[in-house]
Amino acid sequence: MKKGFTLIELLVSMTIFVIVMVSIIELFISGIKTQKKSLALQTLSDGTSYAVEYMSRAIRMAKKDLNTGCNFENVGTNGIRFLNYEKEEQLFTLDNNQIKEKKDGHPLTALTSDNFRVTKLSFGLSGRCQVDDLQPRVTISIEIQTKEVDPQTLNIQTTISQRDLDVQY
Repeated sequence: MKKGFTLIELLVSMTIFVIVMVSIIELFISGIKTQKKSLALQTLSDGTSYAVEYMSRAIRMAKKDLNTGCNFENVGTNGIRFLNYEKEEQLFTLDNNQIKEKKDGHPLTALTSDNFRVTKLSFGLSGRCQVDDLQPRVTISIEIQTKEVDPQTLNIQTTISQRDLDVQY
């Protein structure tokens, strides 16, 4: 009598092999998708951190405009204007889904990458003029996302206090 596999045994073993291989492939594809999302979120976080830190540093070093007695001024619904430490007018605004900066005599410069879409930028001002007894503070709120098929979204809010004390001149 010859030893061998029956057709049923062969079909059962092939079915088990296919199920195991499909499971392994699905697990591998899921891992790649998760890593891609994680990398996109990390890149988004790095880019946003740069923009927030840059704006924070400039706002912290802002000077009072002695002509108006104010430290900061809202520009539209998503912009802020102030005098920087060199007493130049500086502006941060949302333009074409990017955070942009403008200094005296310079064109608008993007602070965020073309790979990101800023969906919300707002500046909340407290103690912006000399008429109150509050230290000037600016609260920045940003909602930013990647420009991918499955976009990753990041919401950041921070409050910056002006470095110079707000005293009567």
